[in-house]
This record gives sequence, structure tokens and C-alpha cells, in this order.
Amino acid sequence: MKVKVCMGSNCTLLGAMNLLDQIEDLKKLTSRDDEYNDRELDIEVVKCLGYCKESKGNISPVVVIDDEVVYNATGQIVMEKILKQKSK
Repeated sequence: MKVKVCMGSNCTLLGAMNLLDQIEDLKKLTSRDDEYNDRELDIEVVKCLGYCKESKGNISPVVVIDDEVVYNATGQIVMEKILKQKSK
């Protein structure tokens, strides 16, 4: 599973670093759990995904999980989506 975290200026100001820390912690926790260990979690930090430039509203921070774009990403939303994908 590929998780991209946008680190553009808007996303960084609105909590992307915190999200990245949470995702990295989740990766460590799930790597020890047989239930979730079957799908490797690949985390990629991206300078800017460019979604905020296309949108007129505030959508930051942005996280992409596989091909699903998560706007206004929060730790809870991102963790739930990752765990749901990993348990499939």
C-alpha cells in the first residue's frame, strides 16, 4: 500500500508533519501484528501534490492512500482508511 503525504506549504502549516509522524508510528505498530502485516505500508513524502492549486477552497492537508485522495486529512480519518485497506 502506497501512502503519499503532501508537504507543500499549506499542508505543512495545517498539520502534515503530525500526520506523517502518526502514519510512521502506525507502520511500526502494524508491522508487529500478523493481522495487518500482509500488506507493506510504503510512505512517500511529496513536496507538493498540487491539489490545493486546483481547488478554490481549503483542502489541506492532503494524503493519498493508494489512489484515494483524502482532503482535509486528520489523523483519525487517515488511520482508519489505512487499517481498513491493510485488513483486506
